[in-house]
Amino acid sequence: MSEATRVRTSLLLAATEDDVIGRDNDLPWHLPTDMRRFKALTAGHVVVVGRRTHESILSRLGRPLPGRITIVVTRQAGRPGEGPIIYQSSVPAALSVARAIEGFAGRDEVFVIGGAQIYTEALPEADTVYLTRVNAHVEGDAWMPKGWLDGFRLADKEHGPAGEELSYAFERYERG
Repeated sequence: MSEATRVRTSLLLAATEDDVIGRDNDLPWHLPTDMRRFKALTAGHVVVVGRRTHESILSRLGRPLPGRITIVVTRQAGRPGEGPIIYQSSVPAALSVARAIEGFAGRDEVFVIGGAQIYTEALPEADTVYLTRVNAHVEGDAWMPKGWLDGFRLADKEHGPAGEELSYAFERYERG
């Protein structure tokens, strides 16, 4: 990667039609194809995540996301990193470290993977949004802020496969 190449910041999330993204610190749906897409997009990259979302991943998998470096935004940022985990005290600091690691490794994209507060704070720096738009209304306690996609244009849309719990579409938005 040349020095002129900029490391892009991408948000990766699933949201309902009314922008619900979570319930009880988890996803309120199970969409296997979406999980495979998440893995394919983020494999080999640095991901930025909030502490509660990180703990949810550890609880579900029993380990950090394999094949990725995870930067956790937490008020306990003085903690030493554990393997592929680095702690930072703010979203700007986490994104700075993530971009430095990606650039050093010759890659050009970091992924912000949640939760709601982290997405909201990273949104002004986002170049791309990979959104799985879930065609449903579900109960939730975490959602994206009103108008969060303002300033982005839909660049690509592909309908998810039939036969899963809910219908959905993969949408990619670009800034501008």
